[in-house]
Amino acid sequence: MSGPEEFVAAVSLFALMIAVKLANMTHYRFDSDESQHTHVIWAWARGFVQYRDVFDNHMPLFQIMFAPIYGLIGDRATILYWMRFILLPMYFVGAWCTYRIGELLFSRRAGVWAVILAGLYSKYHFISLEFRTDNIWAPLWLLCVLTLISGSLTVPRALKAGLLLGLCFSVSMKSLLLLVALLVGESIALFLVGRKELGQSWPHLARCTAAFFFITFLVPGIIAAAFALGGVWRDFYYCVFEHNMLQHLSPKNHPAWWIFIFPIVFPLVIYLARRIVRATSEPALAFRRGFIFLICGFYALALYSFWNLLTRQDDLPYYPLAFVLLSGGLFAISPHFARYDPRVGGYLRRIPLPAFVALLYLFLLIVSRPFWIDRARLEAGLLRGVLKLTDPGDFVLDCKGETIFRQRCFWPVTESIMLERIARQLVADNAAQRAVETRACVAAMKGRMPLRAKQFIWKNYITVGNDLRVAGRFLRPSATDGTQMEFEVVIPASYKIVARDGPVTGTLDGTPYEAARFLAPGVHTFVQTSSRTQLAAVWARAVDRNFLPEKYFPPRPK
Repeated sequence: MSGPEEFVAAVSLFALMIAVKLANMTHYRFDSDESQHTHVIWAWARGFVQYRDVFDNHMPLFQIMFAPIYGLIGDRATILYWMRFILLPMYFVGAWCTYRIGELLFSRRAGVWAVILAGLYSKYHFISLEFRTDNIWAPLWLLCVLTLISGSLTVPRALKAGLLLGLCFSVSMKSLLLLVALLVGESIALFLVGRKELGQSWPHLARCTAAFFFITFLVPGIIAAAFALGGVWRDFYYCVFEHNMLQHLSPKNHPAWWIFIFPIVFPLVIYLARRIVRATSEPALAFRRGFIFLICGFYALALYSFWNLLTRQDDLPYYPLAFVLLSGGLFAISPHFARYDPRVGGYLRRIPLPAFVALLYLFLLIVSRPFWIDRARLEAGLLRGVLKLTDPGDFVLDCKGETIFRQRCFWPVTESIMLERIARQLVADNAAQRAVETRACVAAMKGRMPLRAKQFIWKNYITVGNDLRVAGRFLRPSATDGTQMEFEVVIPASYKIVARDGPVTGTLDGTPYEAARFLAPGVHTFVQTSSRTQLAAVWARAVDRNFLPEKYFPPRPK
């Protein structure tokens, strides 16, 4: 640090970064992917097998790692909060890697400010607090990069880096792009600096490369072999490989003309990397700087040019390295301000330029999503309702596993790729059929559903609050007789007739209605002898556990 002013600024901003991070972990809304991952982990903890019993299109290391931890926590409505905080140490692993890479490329000072800049940048801040596979995938990637640049390339170092990248592949097959970025970045940087200047021979490089590739593919290979030996190879292969390789997935998300971004811009990246290498006198340091710059340039351009489906979490491996370069760049240009105004130069010597950028990021972070507004309680309310309303053996109909603690009657997860496969009729939209077969009396629709499934839910389920729906229908009087009501039951279960304004009496299918009654699929007739309004046939267990139609209650204050 340049002095006490910079030290105080760095400590204060770092403390604010952590405080806002912790506040947002309890108030920032839960993404549907968080529930999906937790549902798969729940399935492992309950003896189900990923891919065969529950759909998932990720490699399984993340879910397998957290299954024992979930087993210790148990089924709690607050499980998503628990999982966010349990994953939090990996954020600090990523921050430490960012600091060390900044130190190796520029200085400790640059490394510290790279951590603060990345942590206060809103996109990285919010994505990195979520419970998702990417938040263990990105730190493993940073550890791999740090291992490669921490010293001269040797076979043991290549083995360590390959092991870390192999773990990345065991979490996500998106690591293929990381592998290509490493190979391209290292090859071009080696060419720009010179193999002889770095003291590397071709036989030695060949040995290191072979060791790296061997261990990289060994780890995911062991996982694939385990599923094959367990008789789950076909399900594993479909979910991890075949399902994700769907051509022309989303023209709106990835326009065709974006493919021209890479060939046009990447030559400029190589030119700038050459300038960076030539401006650095020490060959090893020049290689490290050029290598990291090329990785960032290649990854970002290849991602947006060639990746089939772009998501906000795909940038996680890129942000820390980019902020290392930004931090070093801000320190490099700071002296130029003193030439134009000595007073500005004096200020920047005490409090550096990255501190002002970090302060701007902090302001935008708080303004964009105020951390005191609780947007996470909706999911906790849903899970509380699921635990109260259902028993362990019940099936539910939901989008991606947002009910977490219960078996889904519909195997596909309705995310972007699956919805496109259903639209192309590559996957059957049999959600309605499966709901009837499994007697799924509870549904939740916090996400996207195929049209037929939506129509089935709207027609055969009633909202009872907390985004939960239960089997049932509102009863409409006959046009000729206001006391007679016909309604159709699709899901066989025990039902009760309830009303907004009190108990109901009458006859159901010709016999006096006195209590809950099992109704088979088909049309049923209720004749009311009381004078109640807005009657509904509702799944009996929901009524017994105080889950009544949401229409019966006054609207909640916003």
